[in-house]
Order: sequence, then structure tokens, then C-alpha cells
Amino acid sequence: MWAIRVLKIVQVKALLLDGSVEEIFEALGGGFLVAYMPTYKKELGVVMVARLPFLLTIVHGGTVLPRELTTRLALTPADIFFDSDPWTREIFAFGESVQGRLEAEVARAVIDMDQDPSLKPPKVDDGVVRLVTRYNKPVWREGCQPTADDVNRLIDRYHRNYHEILERVASRGGVCLGIDCHSMAPVGAPRDSDCGSIRPLFCIGNMGDSNAEGTSLSCSTVIAHKLAEVLREEFADIPLKEGQQLVSFNNPSSGGYILKRHCADCDGHGTPWIQFTINRSLVLPNEPEDPSSLEDAPDSDREVIGKLRLRLLGVLKKFADKLAQA
Repeated sequence: MWAIRVLKIVQVKALLLDGSVEEIFEALGGGFLVAYMPTYKKELGVVMVARLPFLLTIVHGGTVLPRELTTRLALTPADIFFDSDPWTREIFAFGESVQGRLEAEVARAVIDMDQDPSLKPPKVDDGVVRLVTRYNKPVWREGCQPTADDVNRLIDRYHRNYHEILERVASRGGVCLGIDCHSMAPVGAPRDSDCGSIRPLFCIGNMGDSNAEGTSLSCSTVIAHKLAEVLREEFADIPLKEGQQLVSFNNPSSGGYILKRHCADCDGHGTPWIQFTINRSLVLPNEPEDPSSLEDAPDSDREVIGKLRLRLLGVLKKFADKLAQA
């Protein structure tokens, strides 16, 4: 049996008994990532893999600020919290139940792994390196905005490393689907395309339309609908607000750079990907529509998060069964 856990790429801690995996991490320079790789068990000479065939990526769950930039940043703990996908690292902490998981620990408010690296400031103020949060709060102190060299260093250290390792992990055996995990505010933020709109409990993105159909999909319509079917069965007990959907396709998000870069091509080469976004009201009741005046981040409810985690793990197990039957 072998297992590997990378706690931080800047300070790698791992247990390696298989040299073929080591090369995945040799090319990495810096960044804050957590990666789980498969654990294999040999029985009667046959390699058995008892895991769900999914690779999870959690790009917006981090709250770490680059140490060398902290004095230049204007962010409060509340700014970091509400501009991220709070507690997604805990909600989707399925451990060895899935084939792999990659997490970004650096705060999205500073650098966004789900943005195209060509979308740089000052031309774009909410691209790969942020100048403002989703609630129009400045990320940087006055006179301390990032230079072109700062931006390129952030991209090299965090963004590029994340996507290089994701490509390698996704190409390994056992992964049939990548799931890009997110959370969303109950109501669209000022800089969101759906500002002020009530959001569904779950959004499934595959770069398609409101029925998960289209010509350049990150995964098939069938896959998206199978996940939606399981979610509707599992969460039928949750009361909805007037006009709120339990599950929507590609609204408010159809997918970002993760899906565009890593999904299978038109010939079917590579791994299909889906974006899976949960409504934060499931773990954070009474979230303010505009938290920009707050200083502190709210405390988490471990019991609520733990119960949701178990329900979502059950969803993935049923989802995997439906995919296997297709």
C-alpha cells in the first residue's frame, strides 16, 4: 500500500513507495496545495482500487495570504471569507473516498486559479490577480497595487503550478470525471452577472445552456442530468424560497478556466469535467447580501458541515453508480 499527501508544495511532506509518482512534484516551485492520490491494495495478486472515480478540485476555499504581500493588502478577514468559497475544503473533504483532490490554500481575493492567466491588471480588475473583491472592496492598500512583476510572480508561483499538477493527476488511471467544487452566496454579489438574484441550492456547470446542452460541453448532457437527478432525490426535503430552483444548469455559472483548460477535447481525448456549486445557505444561514461593512469572518458549525459532507458523499456514490450503469 502506498499513499501520498502533499500538505504544502513549499514544504512537501509525503510518503512515497512508488517512484513513478514522485516526478509529478519535481517540477513544482511554490504554491499552497493539498493533493490526495490513490491508495492501492493488493489482494491475491490483483490491484484493487476502492474509490469513487472522481478527481475533485477546490480552487476558492483558501484563505492564506502570500506572506511577502500582507502589508500591501487591504483585506479584512470578512473580505477574504466572503470573496472565497467558504468551508468548501471541509465540505468536500472526502479523503480517500475519491481518486484525488487538489486544493488551493491561497486566497481567491489575491489570485484566482479559475481565471485565465491572460486576464491581468490593470486591464482587468477582477481577473487572475484581483484589484477589487466581488463586493467592490479594494484588495490592495492605496499606492500598493501590484506591479507587472508582482502579477507574473503570483501566476508563476500559484496559478501555473496548480494547473500543471492538475493536468498530471487528471491523466492518471481511475479518474473518469473531474469535479470543480465551489460554493456561492445565496444572492448574487454586486460584481456578479446575476447581481441581486436568488440562486439555486445547486448549480451544475458544463459550459452549456439551461438544459446542459450545447456544442462545446465540458461533459455530456447525460452526465450533468444524472448528477441533477441524484441531487433532487437527496435534497427533496430542503424548503425552497419562492422562485428558487433546487438544481440549475449553467446559471449562475457555466464554468471557468478549470473547465475550459482541462476538459476533454472535441474528439473525446482527456477527462470530462463538471462544475458543481452549492448554495452557502446550506451551511451559513442568514448570510448578509452585502457583507462589505463586516470585519470578522463568521464561525463555522462543524456539525452542520459534517452532515452536509455525508449527504454529498452519498450523492457522489449514487452518481457513480448511475454512471457505471450508463
